[in-house]
Amino acid sequence: MQTTKPTPSSLLLRLRLFSFLAIGAGGFLIPYIRLFYKRQGLTGTQIGVLGTIMSVAGLLAAPLWGRWIDNADDPRKPLNASLLASVAIYLLISQQAAFIWLALLNVLIGFVGTSIEPMSDAITMDILKRLPKSGYGSIRLWGSLGWAVTVMFGGWIIQETSIMAAFWGYSFMAIGTWLIINVLPVEKSEQSKTSSGKNSLGTRKMLNIIKSDRTLLGLALAISILWFTRIGIFQFQAIYLDQLGAVESIIGLGFTIGPLLQLPGMLWVDRLIKRYGSKQVLGATFLLYALSTVFTIVHPSIATVIITGSIGGFAFSFYNVGLVVFLSECAPMGQVATSLTIYKSTIVGFMIVLASPLSGLIFDYAGAYWLYVFSLVGGLISALVFWFFVQDRNRNK
Repeated sequence: MQTTKPTPSSLLLRLRLFSFLAIGAGGFLIPYIRLFYKRQGLTGTQIGVLGTIMSVAGLLAAPLWGRWIDNADDPRKPLNASLLASVAIYLLISQQAAFIWLALLNVLIGFVGTSIEPMSDAITMDILKRLPKSGYGSIRLWGSLGWAVTVMFGGWIIQETSIMAAFWGYSFMAIGTWLIINVLPVEKSEQSKTSSGKNSLGTRKMLNIIKSDRTLLGLALAISILWFTRIGIFQFQAIYLDQLGAVESIIGLGFTIGPLLQLPGMLWVDRLIKRYGSKQVLGATFLLYALSTVFTIVHPSIATVIITGSIGGFAFSFYNVGLVVFLSECAPMGQVATSLTIYKSTIVGFMIVLASPLSGLIFDYAGAYWLYVFSLVGGLISALVFWFFVQDRNRNK
């Protein structure tokens, strides 16, 4: 219960810390979780299946989390529940070696954990309405900084201790996120109030709107193609670097440079959106992702894999900020969180379901190099689809 309203500077500081902790938590664990699976004796195909299982649960659960946060009297409750449950499940995963138990726990983590980021985005965008001088990129860059710090520190501490450090680091940061979210002055937005009850859009209605809307459908198709062809790079980058002879600290460096490049990128992207619009900024992402793979395709090495990841990290500045702002402009009134969870969790999760086993097979039978070729083709096709379908507009309702 809020007794005094924080000053704008105090609120901005809390939002930055919230972003730093929420995104930084993943930096401890996400780049190394597949390395953990590999060291537990799993094959590339089994690792791909785990990604599929987690994504199936996540894509089914994402709209439910989005609707809960859109219609909750206190939007912090869904996020709090997701954070604490994720900590418990990941600590259980760290104690398993058998594929069957890892599979069951991945179902649970998919259900409770894959919507943390879009829920955080929705809360951030709502609070930013009280801070008109601050753009989303200026807040999200602190998340990129958190990721860069924790992924580098995580690589070093794993090298000095064990892979278990990744799980403890994630838990510490996630609990910190839970603490800071409870001192943010989050209220149910006016849009959510007016869309509650009979006006609230169910998941089926939201999907029907996307299907019948050229812009929303085109965006969904472009994102689907991009991540269907790119997810293999993210899933197997750490293992590929390991195969090329990189030690854990270098693997950590590979996941650090990209987020560091996001810092100037996210400051720049706020200005670009104000000048050119969110569509143009978002559209540039697809070409950047495609072009980033060329370095590794031409000359596969530790250095070029890191360069590809670094350019991909810079492209993420355009993708994440552009997508969040674009959807906040185009989403049906009061359904920003639901829209974000559909586009950032359900659609991407569905692509992981389809692509993870394929990526695992490509890795096992052809090698990680061909995952980069696959991504180049997908990035170019997704760019063409985006520019053909998606139109500029702001239609807050």
